[in-house]
Amino acid sequence: MECTSCSPARPDRPHTFLAHEYVACDGCGARHEARVVLRDGAVFHLLLCPGCGPRETRAHDDAEAYVKAFVARGTVAADQPGDHLFKHTTSTCPGCLALVEAKVVMRAGRVYFLKDCRKCGPSEALVSEDANYYARAYAFARAGTEPLEFRGEVKHGCPTDCGTCGDHEQHTCLPIIEITDHCNLECPVCIVDNQYSTHLAPEVFARMIDGLIAAEGQCESVALSGGEPTSHPQVLELVRIASRPEIGRVVVITNGLRLGRDRAFATALKATGAYVGLQLDGFSSDVHQIIRGKDLTEDKAAALAALRELDIPTQLIFVAAKGVNDHQIGQAVELLVKEPHILSLNFQPVAFTGQGGGVFTHDPMDRITIPGVIRCMDEQSGGALRYQDFFPLPCSHPQCVSLTYLLRLNDGSCLPFARFVDFEKYTTLLRSSATLPATAEVEDALHELVHDVFARQDEIERGPEILAALRRSLDEMFPPRPLSAKDAIRASERQSKSIFLHHYMDRHDFDLERLRKCCHHYPQTDGRIMPACGFNMFHRGAAKGASERVRLPVVS
Repeated sequence: MECTSCSPARPDRPHTFLAHEYVACDGCGARHEARVVLRDGAVFHLLLCPGCGPRETRAHDDAEAYVKAFVARGTVAADQPGDHLFKHTTSTCPGCLALVEAKVVMRAGRVYFLKDCRKCGPSEALVSEDANYYARAYAFARAGTEPLEFRGEVKHGCPTDCGTCGDHEQHTCLPIIEITDHCNLECPVCIVDNQYSTHLAPEVFARMIDGLIAAEGQCESVALSGGEPTSHPQVLELVRIASRPEIGRVVVITNGLRLGRDRAFATALKATGAYVGLQLDGFSSDVHQIIRGKDLTEDKAAALAALRELDIPTQLIFVAAKGVNDHQIGQAVELLVKEPHILSLNFQPVAFTGQGGGVFTHDPMDRITIPGVIRCMDEQSGGALRYQDFFPLPCSHPQCVSLTYLLRLNDGSCLPFARFVDFEKYTTLLRSSATLPATAEVEDALHELVHDVFARQDEIERGPEILAALRRSLDEMFPPRPLSAKDAIRASERQSKSIFLHHYMDRHDFDLERLRKCCHHYPQTDGRIMPACGFNMFHRGAAKGASERVRLPVVS
């Protein structure tokens, strides 16, 4: 399955990366973590041994049977007593950040990492609130896609070689460029380190965009972040620099304060054609105070009003913290469905890392994870969303992101695709995209889906309405005269909305396996393109170049 932002010239990886597992090197016998990959119907272990170099061994002759048994191993009844070992991986010690081996265990229907650091001792952390969802997600593993060029060499192994190196399993689906480290807030959950020292110069930014295009060919979206990007004095110029034919959307990720207070700026941003990713973590003063450090109810209302009145395409970003704002998740869903200009809703369970998040009050054994957010939507949306509407995203590692698409029916209402689509059959429709992209693969899938729904329309909830909306989508997304890349994106946005759940990792739930296939990357000024969670945890001190301090983990 190709990523939505892949160009035809960008090749898929020669294998499907499934998981990490500890195995013995067939040369020296030392035990190391290996990639478990599927290729040509068989299973292989790919190992980077410090003494023997890269090694490959055949592990199983039947990939399909192996995956089936692997997933079944994690299917454990919630009332089964004790710990059930599912697999091993590499995580981090929450005390010293050293890389340590972790047992992945199922306990009372949940998933935990059990670790033991030689320096700091044992620790445990909750990883998922639904063990069955966690195990089943591995069935959605798909081959990644290579960039046109890698920006790093394989020397010491993941996560030291970030750049991205030739062993990384996925290209850049979403590049996030931090254009400033200045901010007008000091958020208690902030995952970055605001030094108030740097605004990226336009010429440097232009070189970064050039490097990104050289590595990727084309990108569906490029996100401008920070700090607070609207504090950059030349942010509008940077948006214009990034607005190239190879880039479908330029998204400014903002807390919205300037948008709501400065209508001239909001109008100018609208004129650039930029999209907005608005941080919106709740709807009451107490929530804002805990998450963002001050009461922002009026500022958020003003930002939402400006986006609505100017009809700026918007994505909402909701950082979810257990016992703080999880009771307001349904309100965010309601806002997404109600407002035509809001295309996507991105829930991010809080990550306890960075300047704020690293010291945010938390219990690693009692936190909200992706299944917990989905359950809140199920309980709070009045039936608009159900737990079964969400599926792992195959583009990234399947534990990183869950999503659903909402088809816009002709009466303006929305209905989750899962109500009429078997996503295990139509995996090509699960994309890292705010809306379904107008690609040849999606066109083929929609044609097949129209025939499928037509045959079953009397059995499907609102079947005739779904059929009419699917036919409209095909007509508008794939007219007889081909659309330009940007016009195709605009046509797609009229057909569907999306809800993503992306759980960035921290020192408690870090999983090297997940980092291996990260597709959200931070381009750097020195040309490297760094996977997000590895950058946030180990490399953020190197944001200004290779000469800066980097906290490299050591194996415990």
